[in-house]
Amino acid sequence: MLDVALTIPFWLEMAAALTGGLSGAMSAVRARYDIFGVACIAIITGLAGGIMRDILLQNYGIYAFQKPTLVLACAIAGVVVFYFGKLATYLDPIVDLLDNLSVALWAVISVSKSLSAGLDIIPSIILGTITAVGGGILRDICMNREPEAFQAGALYGSAALVGCIVYALMSQNHILDNYAALACVVLVLGLRYASLFFGWRTKPPRDYSDVVTRAVSKPVRSVANRVRPPKGKVERDKERHGYEKLRVFWARMNGEYVAERSKGDRTSTAHEAEPPTSSSAVGASDPSDRIIVNREELRRIVGTDEEEERDPFEPRE
Repeated sequence: MLDVALTIPFWLEMAAALTGGLSGAMSAVRARYDIFGVACIAIITGLAGGIMRDILLQNYGIYAFQKPTLVLACAIAGVVVFYFGKLATYLDPIVDLLDNLSVALWAVISVSKSLSAGLDIIPSIILGTITAVGGGILRDICMNREPEAFQAGALYGSAALVGCIVYALMSQNHILDNYAALACVVLVLGLRYASLFFGWRTKPPRDYSDVVTRAVSKPVRSVANRVRPPKGKVERDKERHGYEKLRVFWARMNGEYVAERSKGDRTSTAHEAEPPTSSSAVGASDPSDRIIVNREELRRIVGTDEEEERDPFEPRE
């Protein structure tokens, strides 16, 4: 059997296992299990964490099997709750206190055993946390429920983890060795009840992918905008055409008349559209269709040779 760094009285280990068994038995009774199921769940909740620790430590035996009194006590607790479940519910506050105390005690016992086995601080903390919450996790797995220690809510597994860290650091570095176990128990109980009283709760996962992506892409976009090449003529014409459509729409909303522009005129934005005049209403012909003939040539074609008196201010052509 492995000697622990901290001497724990047997009655305290019995209390830790018994309170875990009562908690598991009440969960099984509420789920309407039979007496065999209630007794098994009580044993699993009370002793499974320590059994997992001893299996991981190896070569030191399983403490629960070396002390069969612990197994028998958990089974008796399950039978009592099975037949007197209503009376057990009246003791819920006391059972909760003992349950939290058992979590703290199993954390202290497991961390001290791990350190005595020659493990480093991190493996000792892991084994201490597994022992503290392992029974409740296996209970929920056997009852086909989501493990309460893994769910968002009041501090439970986190409190056990913090207590194991404090005890391992104080014990390994010889900082107030005599008060390390007491500090662990007080810290676990304090965090547990403070979370219930002040409403401290762990939160479910939240996705920050969009926030990080925007934060990373913002400077990249800024640099890209600075090094962007100047716009070409086609892109500038498209923008001007969009501004022109917006101006025409706004003018029509205000009751002004704006002439429709032809397809050829849409590409040119040098002149704005103007209301049609009387001369343009008839329709302007193409200048290339006009034939320009001076007056002298017209007289020669018609055959009029008479010299008429010319106005000195009249143009010759």
